[in-house]
Formats: sequence, structure tokens, C-alpha cells
Amino acid sequence: MPTTKKTAEQSAPLRQESYDHSIAAFAAALELMHQGQHAKAREQFLAVATTAADEPALTERAHSFARICERRLAGPPPEPTSADERYHRAVALANAGQPEPAIALLDRVLTDDPSSVRALYARASAWALRRNPDAAVADLRRAIQAEPRVRFQAVNDPDFEPIREEPAFIDLIEPSPSGP
Repeated sequence: MPTTKKTAEQSAPLRQESYDHSIAAFAAALELMHQGQHAKAREQFLAVATTAADEPALTERAHSFARICERRLAGPPPEPTSADERYHRAVALANAGQPEPAIALLDRVLTDDPSSVRALYARASAWALRRNPDAAVADLRRAIQAEPRVRFQAVNDPDFEPIREEPAFIDLIEPSPSGP
């Protein structure tokens, strides 16, 4: 037994040295990524994942960052060609906190189909995220006129939170018996 204990004690510094080297290599890969050198960073992350196989958390993290580099190397997604693709891209952009390009895409959808309830609703929510209650209420009003059930969706939609206290929004989603 004494030989086993001594061998384990001797391997601990080697393992720590290997781990420290992997951490340094991971940090260097991060720096490459921040510099925009995604191809080099990807290779470095994959090397870390291979050499740090006995460290599952580090290996998984390295693989995750390698995938991020791959996506960045692939470039932007292609421009949507159909109204349906533009709608879905716009929703994704709005959900990612980018209401301006979402609104631009939804404008194009509504040029093709001015009565699209889903596009009107999505653009209303994007306008709300931009804190433009007039535009949001105008689009939401049109959507509700075409499909009254949309009113109930807007009541609980967190995208409308920035304008929830606006009188025009309140009047639209909580109409009086004689109102809209």
C-alpha cells in the first residue's frame, strides 16, 4: 500500500499542473475569440476539450465556446425570402432585444399582407419594447379589430410591460362597455 499512496501523492502535482495548463489554454482561446479570431479560437477550444478530458465541466465549456466560434464563422443567417420567414426572424429579433430590425421586417410582411393579425400583433409588441405606445396601440388596435381574442393575449404578454400603464393601452385592453 505505501507505494500506491506515494504514487497518488506524486501524481497530484502533475494533475494540478495539467489543469492549470488547460485553464491557461482556455483563457488564451477566449482572448482569441474576443479579438475576432474565431477559427484559431475554435481550434484552441477543441484542443482544451481533448486535453482536459478528465475535467468534464471544462470540457463541456470548451465545446460550447467552440460551437459559438463555429456560428460566428458561418456568418449571418441568409436574408429571409418569404413573409413567413420574415415574420419568424422578426419575432426572434424582438425576443433577442432587437426591436428595430424586427419592426423593419414586420413592415415588409405587412406590405405584402396588411391584414396579417400575427404581424400586426408582433409589430405592436416590438413598438412596445421600443417604448412607443402610440405605434404599439395603433397596431394592436388593428389586430384586435381583426381578431378580438388578441386582446386577451396582450393582457398577459410581457412585451407590453413598458407601456402597460399608458392610458391608451389600458383603454384598449380593458375597454369600457361603450369603448373599443
